[in-house]
Amino acid sequence: MVKPKINIEVFFPSLTERQLRQEIFEKGIVFSFTSGDILMDYGRNISHIPLIIKGGLRILREDGTSGKEVFLYYLKSGETCAMSMSCCSQKQTSQIKAIAEDDTSLIMIPVENMEVWLKKYPTWKNFIFQTYQNSYDKLMSYIEVISFQKLDQRLLTYLKEKANINNKNSFHITHQQIANELNSSREAVSRQLKKLEQEHAIELGRNHIKIIAM
Repeated sequence: MVKPKINIEVFFPSLTERQLRQEIFEKGIVFSFTSGDILMDYGRNISHIPLIIKGGLRILREDGTSGKEVFLYYLKSGETCAMSMSCCSQKQTSQIKAIAEDDTSLIMIPVENMEVWLKKYPTWKNFIFQTYQNSYDKLMSYIEVISFQKLDQRLLTYLKEKANINNKNSFHITHQQIANELNSSREAVSRQLKKLEQEHAIELGRNHIKIIAM
């Protein structure tokens, strides 16, 4: 079987070394997933790091006390997962769940290559450090949202991010799914969704939401 050619420079333009791109092509394994597929789950060993070339991932964390899942952030094309890298470097099992937001393709890089490339390629080192910084920024933004924003503001922020990662302004999702990820009740989410619809920020259908005010 002929391995599909991936233009690394298109999806990851900061990785400029030709030899690095060649190694990514040779060592990486291309996988495709459909919306809703679970790529990574709690407690599993992590042997590969995902480089996203199409689609996006939704990253969740489980509350150790209640067992509830909480939404952390989205990852899009051109990004990788800092938390999976952190688990690898500390030889821990996965502490997150990664779910495909839409039809998603990615290159899975063996952990051992990730560590070798840190010493071998400056742009890979910069890419990894930038990934950690981006992850930190996203988490700080999320903490700010849940600390200072009311539920209606949090909800609209969440919906806009979901629309952005899917590159479309409408999608299928239940009120219960939203409530689970925002750590709220379905009743509260339904009330706020209706309020946003009355404010002409969204349109509601059966398990379907369209964003009007992007």
